Amino acid sequence: MRIPRRGLRASVVTAFAGGALLISLILAIGTYLPTRHYLVEQRERNALRQAFTDATLAKERLRTEGVNVADVLAEIDQPRHTTVYVHHDGQWYSSSLTEQDHSATDDVAALVEKGSVAVSWTESGGRPNVVVGIPLRGVGANYYEVTYAEELDETLRTMGNALAISAALTTVAGGLLGWYATRRVLRPLNQVALAAARISAGELDTRLEATDDPDLATLTGSFNTMVDTVVERLDHDARFAADVSHELRTPVATLTTSIGVLQGAKELSPSSTTAVRLMAGELDRFRNALEDLIALGRLDAGAPESEWEVLGVDELLAQALGDSGANGHVPEGDPGLEVYGDRLQLHRALTNLIRNAETHGGGLTAVRALARGRAVEIHAEDSGPGVPPEERERIFERFARIGARGATTGSGLGLSIVAQTVLLHGGSVWCRESSTGGADLVLTLPTAPAPGSGSDSARADRDGER
Repeated sequence: MRIPRRGLRASVVTAFAGGALLISLILAIGTYLPTRHYLVEQRERNALRQAFTDATLAKERLRTEGVNVADVLAEIDQPRHTTVYVHHDGQWYSSSLTEQDHSATDDVAALVEKGSVAVSWTESGGRPNVVVGIPLRGVGANYYEVTYAEELDETLRTMGNALAISAALTTVAGGLLGWYATRRVLRPLNQVALAAARISAGELDTRLEATDDPDLATLTGSFNTMVDTVVERLDHDARFAADVSHELRTPVATLTTSIGVLQGAKELSPSSTTAVRLMAGELDRFRNALEDLIALGRLDAGAPESEWEVLGVDELLAQALGDSGANGHVPEGDPGLEVYGDRLQLHRALTNLIRNAETHGGGLTAVRALARGRAVEIHAEDSGPGVPPEERERIFERFARIGARGATTGSGLGLSIVAQTVLLHGGSVWCRESSTGGADLVLTLPTAPAPGSGSDSARADRDGER
């Protein structure tokens, strides 16, 4: 399984958190180790000083003739959590009634036997102990003090926990700082992405707001300049297509009239009659393509063809069925649905949708309008072989021909006009398989806002813009 790649924000947050963790670990280790070294040395010095004092007392008492070692140990005022051991005449003596095991002194016993003072740390019972061994010259004994460094152990543990918590908090703070930094950095990019999405949706007047930030001014200016250039090119192309289409109307009308005259002539030979009939068919197809190009030019330019108004869906479908020659069908579904839009544009779109089913889909089988929340869903089902899944998006492209029955008789612009129309009306269109195996072309449009609703002002603004 491929591991998904982390986004820019996740990478930056991880980098900030990792950097904060690394710095906090360096500071924590740099603080803990010197502090621990200092505290351990101080504890050893204190233990050594106390042991020398107690050993001197024990040595003086052991010089007394006939003194008992146990009595000497009882006279020593040893510190808290400290056990004193004395090795005398091959026997071990302890100041504690419960701690008789002298194994804690093993690490220093060898040095003490050689006449040297020794200090060592041992683990006994899971706790750290500092052991001091001092030879008592002249009395034939060795003196040991084993002290449980309770306060040192608690201090080091508390300091370690505090540093660990500080490192964790620093890491979290670094991650939050990274998130805040990426939010500030990515905000202009999000604005660019949002503006690009609105432009691709047809809002060509969208621009980025000017900024005083010198680092972002170049980006904002370049983006707005690019959009202006693209819009200017689109306007130029739309005007060019519209001009060409309008210029072609006159010769097409002349040719249509001339073909009509030739079709009425009785002196033409059979071959000439066939040629005139073929020319008439191709001229009719060319005229339809020309009208479709003019309609697309208007849609691309956002030019209205009639006043926007509240329209009944049943009425629109009935008119479209009549104009497309599918009078035998009756709209099904939910009655009384209404949409808000340009009557001429929506009428042409629905007519093209039905004609596509009649001409290229083997015949229309059903037309239904359904309420889907705040949208109206219009279905046009046919009895054809359907559209392959890989072609269901391409059929709405301009001049697209999938190769269905009769595909050569159309201009390939009918469904692209439908797609552009519903896009301008805030809707969408797609293709799916119908319950009978044919194609089901689905068109959605927003429902008309209720009178007096908050959408009336937005609707008025749209009317003003148009």
